[in-house]
Amino acid sequence: MLLADLQSRVRIALTTTLVDEWTLVAPSAGTSRPSERTISFHLGWALQGTIERSWDVDADYDRSGMVLESSVRLDGPTVRPPHLIVHQRGRLGPEHNLLLVELTADAAGAATGTADLAVAQAVQRRFGYRYAVVLDLRLREDAATADVRPHWHWATLEEGAVTDEPVTVYTDDVLAGLVERARRGVRR
Repeated sequence: MLLADLQSRVRIALTTTLVDEWTLVAPSAGTSRPSERTISFHLGWALQGTIERSWDVDADYDRSGMVLESSVRLDGPTVRPPHLIVHQRGRLGPEHNLLLVELTADAAGAATGTADLAVAQAVQRRFGYRYAVVLDLRLREDAATADVRPHWHWATLEEGAVTDEPVTVYTDDVLAGLVERARRGVRR
């Protein structure tokens, strides 16, 4: 699968997640920040519908049953697998490992090592994922509304980082329409 095709599929899944699950990111959802694991679950659920059936979308897949080694530690001392992976279970190598997704609600407030493309690339290289993406929702909340401005930073196994810095997932007008649809859907 080509990078542009995969980016389109991830964008569709993110759009579906934001519109259908807006209450996950809206302040009315509670007093705490949205859980990245919960958002990742819904993103993976939506992504599964856009990917060929030969691929598996998992939030956690332990091939060996071993303790996660340091190259898989995405939060420094905290041991945690990537948020999402798209792969073919039980098989190794780039032909069977398509995508590694690392997600954060807001990289500016995240812990060191979180939402870091270099850290995601270390895992990408270790397990041979063709593509890796750090998806930063850049979620800002005030008392009444949520503001989301998703950015992503992609890397390929062969070429490394695709861009020097994260880039916006949506143009301003597309994002404004998406957020309006999401908010309107909540008022049903």
